[in-house]
Amino acid sequence: PIKYFTRGHWPEGVNKICGEAMAKTILRRQWACYRCIIACGRHVRIKYTDEEMDGAGPEYETCASLGTLCMNDDLESIAVGNDLCNRYGLDTISTGSVIAFAMECYERGLITSGDTDGLTLKWGDSKVILELIHKIGMNTGFGSVLSKGVREAAKKIGKGAEEFALHVRGLEIPMHDPRAFKGLGLQYATSHRGACHLRGLVYHIEQGERIPDLGIHKRYQRSTYEDKAFPVIAVQNWHDVLDSLIMCKFAMIPPASVLAILNMVTGWDLSLEELLKVGERTYNLKRAFNVLCGSNRSDDTLPKRFLNEPLKDGGCKGEVVELDSMLDSYYEMRGWDSNGIPTWRKLHELGLDDVSSRLESFRTK
Repeated sequence: PIKYFTRGHWPEGVNKICGEAMAKTILRRQWACYRCIIACGRHVRIKYTDEEMDGAGPEYETCASLGTLCMNDDLESIAVGNDLCNRYGLDTISTGSVIAFAMECYERGLITSGDTDGLTLKWGDSKVILELIHKIGMNTGFGSVLSKGVREAAKKIGKGAEEFALHVRGLEIPMHDPRAFKGLGLQYATSHRGACHLRGLVYHIEQGERIPDLGIHKRYQRSTYEDKAFPVIAVQNWHDVLDSLIMCKFAMIPPASVLAILNMVTGWDLSLEELLKVGERTYNLKRAFNVLCGSNRSDDTLPKRFLNEPLKDGGCKGEVVELDSMLDSYYEMRGWDSNGIPTWRKLHELGLDDVSSRLESFRTK
């Protein structure tokens, strides 16, 4: 995503901060968890202005959030920003997103340098990005406005800022545009913690990957809406299993292999069907918790930018997300009512009768 999800093409900037560029410049080695062949960890060494940094380097989400999302093509500054976020305990997706949001607010004239502690929030200004990370981490000055995330920052800024504050349930959008992957849009909208790519990596499925153990036998296209509810549900349930087992999702271990490992370690004799039912039960339990907190269909949505504003360039030029039809199919397949509340029948099937009784007043009559 480029310039806070308003552009789809920026090759001159992307080529300076991509994986190939990192490998040729700042990357010193990769590291992995025990026995992992992926080695997603990166060790970098850089000198940026008067500072040297030798340590964990940025991965894709960070290069996008502190890079393309803010129109920043300075790879060294992204690595420094990643290190700062690590030290402050900040999520790089949310941090880059709220900075890009602030830059758009500045560009639109909703805020001025008088609001930003004298900073000119110019797209691509790496020094300003790093200064804002410090302010957010220290919760000082304008950073105290941004430190609560885009939803709360938009409320504070006002003047229509909430119209382009990109989040689902208060969580900022990961660096995968749902206009490019329609099923991903459905996944973001229905994720219990908000827009989160780790609650179901369905974009892998939308690029043709098949997972027979989950019933995903055919190849799905990213730009179509047909039958997207099934793979989204299957992957969401499975990822709740992996979260319960504290297992990595990027390794893409087949479910049958995970089952074999689990049974071997525990001495259990679970079937694959029983294991998958654990994920479905967990997902419904989380949904019930959200319902009790006041959540319903109105929260299962996407920012207007993805629903109403087509990209003007790039591989997804002209595309938006048509969410409602997918949402209807999703609810039906989940066994939820038209307002997104788990039905008595579904919760009884999952052995959650005690939970079901607490949801009765929320259900569609």
